Amino acid sequence: MNIALCFCVRNCAPYLTRIFLNIEAMRKLNFNIFCIFVYDNCDDNSANLLKKYEKTNKNIIVKEIENKSPLRTVRIATARNTCLNIVYNYIAPIDYHIMIDCDDVCCNPWNLEVLNNVLNNIDNDDWDCISFNRTLYYDIWALMFDNFRHHCWGFYMDYDAVINIMRNEITKKLLKSKTNSIEVMSAFNGFCIYKTDKFKGIKYQGLYYNLNLLISNEELKQTVSYFNNNYKMNVKLDLNPNNECCEHLFYNLCAYKKGCKIKISKFIIV
Repeated sequence: MNIALCFCVRNCAPYLTRIFLNIEAMRKLNFNIFCIFVYDNCDDNSANLLKKYEKTNKNIIVKEIENKSPLRTVRIATARNTCLNIVYNYIAPIDYHIMIDCDDVCCNPWNLEVLNNVLNNIDNDDWDCISFNRTLYYDIWALMFDNFRHHCWGFYMDYDAVINIMRNEITKKLLKSKTNSIEVMSAFNGFCIYKTDKFKGIKYQGLYYNLNLLISNEELKQTVSYFNNNYKMNVKLDLNPNNECCEHLFYNLCAYKKGCKIKISKFIIV
């Protein structure tokens, strides 16, 4: 089984050594692992650490890109798309690619038993993309499910309340689920596995303009009604097409619209 681990790096030097240790531990699971690190505009020791690590294994690829956008989500989308370009065009056919945050979010030891079970489908779970639970589910910006069909930062000054509501609801769903995972429209949470063939041709986008093309006015109205009717709020949506928007939302939602199953595992991997 060929697996590509994809990392976007900017000033992650304090965490890279522990990321490398996790990768080396994962190699013991009998997978053929490729590692792709794409970095830009680092002003710490990240580049030197990556280049040193690259020399330890022929299946490690380190690439620097020039990324001048003032928008963070656009820069990250560019880096992730560079990883995908390498996955699809420059290495052996890949069965699964895994996007992994390269900072404090994923530097603690990975749960290799959970990872092995998921990749070998020991639980007989049907998914095309799967991310993982945490003790505190934190990545609300990448989350879209049920009645929540607008990104969490797009509610003007109500974003804090929206984030808390979404976190509480997804936590309840995970706790109440009688299976090992729940189906959503989008999720990431720092560590996410994708069936590579199912996501071919899909790219990341970091502007709200792109995400808005995938969501109907009826879905947006449904989201507003849900908050206002169930939580006695008076939310309004920020629909500025030039706003930053989590790049995972566009990537996952494109796949979801094509019929892919996007899931969150009840289990914790890091």
